[in-house]
Amino acid sequence: MLKKIFIPLITLFFLAGLSGCADSGNTLAIQPKITLPPADPTMKAITISISGADHRQSQALAQINRNARLVTLVPSRDLRFLLQEALEKQMVARGYMIGSPANANLQVIVNKLYANVKEGSLRHDISAKAEISIIAYAQDGSKQIKNYRTSYNVQGPLAATNAKISDAVNTVLSDVIADMAQDASISTFIKQNVH
Repeated sequence: MLKKIFIPLITLFFLAGLSGCADSGNTLAIQPKITLPPADPTMKAITISISGADHRQSQALAQINRNARLVTLVPSRDLRFLLQEALEKQMVARGYMIGSPANANLQVIVNKLYANVKEGSLRHDISAKAEISIIAYAQDGSKQIKNYRTSYNVQGPLAATNAKISDAVNTVLSDVIADMAQDASISTFIKQNVH
């Protein structure tokens, strides 16, 4: 009889202890994989400059209810500089030089990056979305805008820890960066408009 009472009680305390292990900090470790494109064998000496901007209304990546408090989670890095660094590495891998004076100017813009976190009593659901734009400005005044959008959804048991939310955000960022590497339209625009 006591076993029937104590085993479920011990299990309940164990699960309560696990849910209490959720990260209490408010910083998400942002370290996406940076995919590089292949070198462009037709590339001639073209110098470009790259800048970044963050057009999100809030710097938060997620908000989550922990211990009856709404906690705002922020990135460990400035996303403008992270995406600027990724784009610089990709353009250098293609064969461009970064510097000034530039034959073309690129701006990478963070339009949306957010993880919607929902928690139940024993499960969580994380939906991360990213929307990034690259604007290329040629010296003749022409410009091209390219938008990249992706989303990622994951479900799991117990609470949504900072590590799980970071993994979702890093996955969606890695996917966007990989899409940028596979897309040669900005590079084609630059080559067509440099005289």
